[in-house]
Amino acid sequence: MNESRIHGMQAALTPSERAPAVSPDVAFLRRGRWFGSLPGALQSVIVERAITRCYGKDAFIVHEGAPARGLFALIEGRVHVVRAIAESGQALIHVGEPGMWFGEHGLLSGQPALASIVAAANARTLLLPVADFQRIVTDEPRYYPLFAALLFERYATVFRYASEARAVPAEDWLWTRLQDLAATRRLDAQIQGPVDINVSQAELATMVGVSRQTLCMLLGRLQERGQIDVAYKRIRVL
Repeated sequence: MNESRIHGMQAALTPSERAPAVSPDVAFLRRGRWFGSLPGALQSVIVERAITRCYGKDAFIVHEGAPARGLFALIEGRVHVVRAIAESGQALIHVGEPGMWFGEHGLLSGQPALASIVAAANARTLLLPVADFQRIVTDEPRYYPLFAALLFERYATVFRYASEARAVPAEDWLWTRLQDLAATRRLDAQIQGPVDINVSQAELATMVGVSRQTLCMLLGRLQERGQIDVAYKRIRVL
């Protein structure tokens, strides 16, 4: 695991007609809904105090039940959000792609992690440590609600999933998950129109709670309705 301080917003002098240099990581994060909506001063201080951490495939970035470490942003790779069930099983809750932020629950509540975050491929993250977050909101209390907005958004999504998973047919529940994955991808990559989602059918079947055979049948129905296009190792949301 590698660690280094990133310098996202360089203060080097530039000609007056040119904007200050911005790192690719910061430019990427600014395309996201949450980070892009933050005041420039808060964006700067988050990036200045963030640590870059790299993880190999299958490495645990966050362990369920472990103390909070801070707020993470996924820059490269993919992650699985999993939670232990029964004695030895695990439930795949979500597949995260670059642009995803996580760790806000422990950051704000001080409670142990609710789920594990596992690198599904080689991953690179930015981490704003708990101590740095606390210094930021102590110096500027008005920033606290902006961090809390991440948790509120997550709560709204989970509440919607809890109701829809029980109340709607499996085909509509699958369509809900596909739409949310596609919406996140569009926001993070600034894509308009159809978008390919980077989730395998095995992962999707686990997230929706159906067998692979049932998933294939449901995907076929959505494709007949003109909502998706399914190809080898690809699902395109239209």
